Amino acid sequence: MHIRRTLSAAAAAVLLGLTLASPASAAPASSQTSCSSQTVANNSESSATMKIGANLKKAPYSECGNVQYVNAGTTLYIWCWVNNDYDNFWFWARIAGTSTYGWMSVSNVTVHDMGGSTNYGWCPGEPT
Repeated sequence: MHIRRTLSAAAAAVLLGLTLASPASAAPASSQTSCSSQTVANNSESSATMKIGANLKKAPYSECGNVQYVNAGTTLYIWCWVNNDYDNFWFWARIAGTSTYGWMSVSNVTVHDMGGSTNYGWCPGEPT
């Protein structure tokens, strides 16, 4: 799977602790999208609160399989983040109070607590 190494507007907004006004536009499904997850590491001390209910995904693409539905208001603990091939910003996270992990689009959450991240919170292989 190829993950873009440039900082999108969505990524910049999250790194600055901003909430995006509207969700990123969904790109059409691609037959070349890999739904294999990439390497992750706990490089962040950030958390997020779900703005809407949405599915935690198996890879950082909306067309990939679901792990579990997450209700609005649920807290996620962020490990690291990526920009996918469509320039959409996703992060690997754990649902608070569980041992359930997966990918969530930043457009579905409000991010908190950006301080204290290693490698600026990027997943392995992303820019430092």
